[in-house]
Amino acid sequence: MHTSRMVVLTLALFLLFACPAKQDGALEGTVVPPNSGAKITAMQVGKSPSSIDVNSPDGKFRMTLAPGRYDISVTSSSSPFPMNFPAVIIEPGKTTTLPLIKFTLSPGAAALTGVVSPGAAGTRVALIYEGKERASINTGPEGKYEFMGLPEGRYTVKADLPGYADDAVDLAVTGDQKTAQNIRLIYISSVDGVDWGAGKIRAKGKGLPPATKGNPTIMHEMAKRAALADAQRNLLKILEQIKVDPSHDIKSYLGEKKYSEKIQGFVQGYSVVAERDLGNGAVEVELELPLTGPGGLSRYLAD
Repeated sequence: MHTSRMVVLTLALFLLFACPAKQDGALEGTVVPPNSGAKITAMQVGKSPSSIDVNSPDGKFRMTLAPGRYDISVTSSSSPFPMNFPAVIIEPGKTTTLPLIKFTLSPGAAALTGVVSPGAAGTRVALIYEGKERASINTGPEGKYEFMGLPEGRYTVKADLPGYADDAVDLAVTGDQKTAQNIRLIYISSVDGVDWGAGKIRAKGKGLPPATKGNPTIMHEMAKRAALADAQRNLLKILEQIKVDPSHDIKSYLGEKKYSEKIQGFVQGYSVVAERDLGNGAVEVELELPLTGPGGLSRYLAD
């Protein structure tokens, strides 16, 4: 009987201490180069982050984590950019392996700075390099942002503020210079002809040939010219309704004279995305302008 009790007690103690360990999972990976001074940090909402330093000669690491979803950040003294792996799943008793983590850039002396309008605090500004987000910050009360210690290269700066259309700017950073890039976000409102998700403005126009008969080719071109003029007028009507913030449209923001100069120049950058023959010589065209991104309305307002 005494032996049986000892066996039961031993088994209970084994289960008590062994079972929780079996419920943990693991995260592993390899950092290149091994001596990059990398640090692995696993973060969960509402919990303290867990982190380890990568000190092994081959750059390999392994950390034990409770099951769940983690945002993994890898930082290195040899690079100004963290590498982020969002929503990594750790399963009980299993090992999750990250892709090879390769740091190839050395810190530089360049800087990138600017102001995001409307100047609201908390606008998220992300720095993208080679198609990957490398760093992000939230702007201060005046919409200012700054990234320091950048190596030379081409970057994309993306700004995101709830209630406004996301926007991004491509630019080059050279040498040890400070590059300034302001961004003007556009307020999202209900405007027919604006696709806020795609960042496009579209308008249609119709044109009729002259009443007098003539060469068919010339008649078609004259109808198309009339359709283009009609579509441009409709683009201007759409632009008059777009707001830069809840209280100001573009005209009140720029002023009458500046608005006329900038918007007329902007509209001339249209592209024809569709052309239709309506019969009896009538033509319909559809024009498109970029709302955001390169050559977009936001660029005209920020410059």
